[in-house]
Amino acid sequence: MRRTVGRVPVRIDLAGGTLDIWPVHLTLPQPGVTVNAAIDLPAEVTVEGLPSGAVEIRSLDRGESVRYASIGELRTHLATGGGATKLLARAIDAVVPEGGVRLTASATSPAGAGLGGSSALLACVVGTLAHAAGRPLEPEAVRRLSQDLETWIIHGPTGYQDYYPPLLGGCLALEGGFGGVSVERLPVDLGALSSRLRLVYTGAPHHSGITNWGAMRAWFDGEAATVSALQEIAGLSRELRAALRRGDLDGACETIVAEGRVRLRMAPGIATPAIEALDAAVRAAGALGTKVMGAGGGGCVLVILRDE
Repeated sequence: MRRTVGRVPVRIDLAGGTLDIWPVHLTLPQPGVTVNAAIDLPAEVTVEGLPSGAVEIRSLDRGESVRYASIGELRTHLATGGGATKLLARAIDAVVPEGGVRLTASATSPAGAGLGGSSALLACVVGTLAHAAGRPLEPEAVRRLSQDLETWIIHGPTGYQDYYPPLLGGCLALEGGFGGVSVERLPVDLGALSSRLRLVYTGAPHHSGITNWGAMRAWFDGEAATVSALQEIAGLSRELRAALRRGDLDGACETIVAEGRVRLRMAPGIATPAIEALDAAVRAAGALGTKVMGAGGGGCVLVILRDE
């Protein structure tokens, strides 16, 4: 196995989060659209061969490392919990089942930042392992396998939106329909878009699995507030896609803020006192407003400016 290095970005979600969680997007009156953009807070992976089927895993940002004498020992450890490196171990088991690999991983995005960092890292691991093993995978195959592995890891529902920006880059509109996801690269001036956005980390991680499960359960139970909010989010996501298609950056920024306001109404745990204080401060300073990243409850907040 040759030494191979992979590096991918994470994403900011601009509109339509939650709609990408299977099978929510299949139960909407119109196909669910999620809009996001890649940002350069990279996840990086280095893969090297090891003799005799041994497996070595290093997570530099978490300060964790583990070595298994064989893939069988790795699987035994996974069956009893897997420890802090279980995400990386599960990917190795799925892609290089014969072992003989050293995997070194690092992530720039803080854990629980709401930027899809763990999904980006997982996609990078899967893609890099496959390439190093001489069995490269197409991006959509990486996405499907990574999403399945993440579902096993968190024991809960997962969405598809976090994987496409790491694998494809740019500003994307993802439309979930019957049989798969349609990916559209939007004709966006990324420099102009980034000049209107500021990303702020609140210092507190969020827990998206809990929040996503609550939103899904409320949707399928028909709770009026959640149903109304998700339907409004779906409409605003389509509006954002249309604004970015026609190059209307002012309209796009206003729509991002509007989607963020609806999301705050959907679940009381999305906004924390720190997030509310930040929103009030930036509005007082002249910003259009804010949008919580990911499922909220901490993590990052996107500040949207009126102009550069």
